[in-house]
Amino acid sequence: MNGLKHMTDRILSDARDRADAILAAAEADCREIAARYREAADGIRERLSLEAEAQGADMIARAKSAAAMEKRNLLLVQQGELIDGVFTGAEDWVLSLSPDQYANVLGGLLAAALYELFETQAENQALYGEEDEDADAPCEVLMNKKDRETVGGEVLAVAKRKLTGKLSEEQLSRLTLSKDTVRIRGGVVLRRGDVELNNSFETVFSQLRRELEGEVAQVLFEVRGSLI
Repeated sequence: MNGLKHMTDRILSDARDRADAILAAAEADCREIAARYREAADGIRERLSLEAEAQGADMIARAKSAAAMEKRNLLLVQQGELIDGVFTGAEDWVLSLSPDQYANVLGGLLAAALYELFETQAENQALYGEEDEDADAPCEVLMNKKDRETVGGEVLAVAKRKLTGKLSEEQLSRLTLSKDTVRIRGGVVLRRGDVELNNSFETVFSQLRRELEGEVAQVLFEVRGSLI
């Protein structure tokens, strides 16, 4: 019995020792695993933090870029509106002139168109031998209804005065005020046969804008910049 008990105790003691060893080994393994996990977790956490920071920085950069783009777009819109205002204001100013001043402006536009018409015809004849097929055709001046009724005759008189000595009397005598009217805000349209020269305000100010927009923008935004 005592031997059996001793054997039993020995077995149990060995078992406990083994169990303790196994437990100790298991605990060491657990600590190692836990350490590796913490290291991995810290790495993951750091990586996630860096990624989150990078994502946050990227989001901030994107937001700044979007804000800058929106600002640029708003400035471009404002700049466009300012330039529009300059040319629209100029057109409105011409329309608000006194009848005599207004007739002088339209007479100048008509004189330029008539001179261009005959100069082009003369150049074509000199260079290519082209005959003037509309030699006997009148040079008709078309205006909007209001301008025709109020300043039509004076516009023709102004144009003839401006072209005296530059065109022949015979050429100037062809100038006539058409019974037809055109739907334009202001200005004149010169028609001779199949040829039309459009010096309406819509055409004139569009051309002026193409030629002067850069200079207007420079003046506007240099002054604007000095006020900001």
